[in-house]
Amino acid sequence: MKYKRIHSLTQYNEYCNIYEKLLMKKADKHVEELDLLELLIEDYDTRTIEAIGNNEDMNPVEILQHLMEEQKLTKAELARQLKVSRQLITEILNYKRNINKSMITKLSNRFKMQPVAFSREYDLKRKKQAA
Repeated sequence: MKYKRIHSLTQYNEYCNIYEKLLMKKADKHVEELDLLELLIEDYDTRTIEAIGNNEDMNPVEILQHLMEEQKLTKAELARQLKVSRQLITEILNYKRNINKSMITKLSNRFKMQPVAFSREYDLKRKKQAA
């Protein structure tokens, strides 16, 4: 059997790369293979989100924090990888700024996850007003 259920991030990245390469070729020639890879990738995404917390348990910031800890990523390193400011990452992690559509795309691409993981609504922390 050429493809099996994905059980590691390495295997996941390998399948994503194969998927992207096949998309660049004549898609109609590889329809069944693309469909199978898509199912396997989506399955891994779903299981990964469930493993770090179901959508009702963790908001996008908590998911991001978990992924950064798991991959030992600093705010500065993530900012460099996403080509955004460190301040933006800090504001998101401190609940001072929402994750916009552009950032959802960057995060989902970086962490190889479905955009839905980062697109749920969550509450921002309000600034304390001076007395």
